[in-house]
Amino acid sequence: MTHQQILDKLAAKYLVQSIDDDISRLTWYAMAYDKQGNQQSHLTYILPKLLLRWNCILHADSKEVSEHYKQKAVLALAVTLHKYGFADPVLTQNAIQAIDLLNQEVVLSDGFFRKSEEIKKVISAAPVALKRKPAMPESITFYRPKDVVSIQLDGKFYAAYIHKLTGPNEAPIIEFYEGEFDCVPIIQDLDNRKAKGQRYNDDKERIARFAIYGMKYMPDLANQIQLIGACIESTPANEHLTASVGLYTMSDLFDIQSDIQQMFR
Repeated sequence: MTHQQILDKLAAKYLVQSIDDDISRLTWYAMAYDKQGNQQSHLTYILPKLLLRWNCILHADSKEVSEHYKQKAVLALAVTLHKYGFADPVLTQNAIQAIDLLNQEVVLSDGFFRKSEEIKKVISAAPVALKRKPAMPESITFYRPKDVVSIQLDGKFYAAYIHKLTGPNEAPIIEFYEGEFDCVPIIQDLDNRKAKGQRYNDDKERIARFAIYGMKYMPDLANQIQLIGACIESTPANEHLTASVGLYTMSDLFDIQSDIQQMFR
């Protein structure tokens, strides 16, 4: 079986596409910036960033995300990583368990059940390394200016305002509100809340805006980004901050992880 044949049997087109976009983006960066690296060094770069995002599904409460969706997600992650030439023993074992659970609950088709052992063999085999970088995913977003979103990272939630989009619906340009939350904030939690700046080497906290490429689906298939308000006219006040360096920082769903950690912790 090919990887795509396995993924097609999950009957989760957009989940699979979202995972593929994420892994191809990370693989592109890993291979571009570490040209002499091997599969293991590239995976060391890819896996922590990937799981920091997709753990928002895998570690979510079952009341928020169904167990069947989690099982499909972990299997899609393992299969897609394998497709791009990588394998993680823990993820592979979890995917094999997910196959058994999906069959036990009769979630998918008879075809999936009949091919289950073959699928296990495919993802358990040593992956074949890519010979060239994959294509970078198309940049498109379904978010809109004046949306307010929550971004989850490592169990905490951060609110951000979308000022505008780059290009023709390419990427939202966001600015964070001050503060971190223990759950998804509601729009009233942001009343009179100031913008969060980014501190530079000169020890000045400056206005910080980020263009987030790869922030595509709404709702987010990884459950990391959630819309908490639309058509919000009032922007986070940033008069207390020093002028920004440039208009905005080019970023994506994975680079922004380190920016959030640096800004809020």
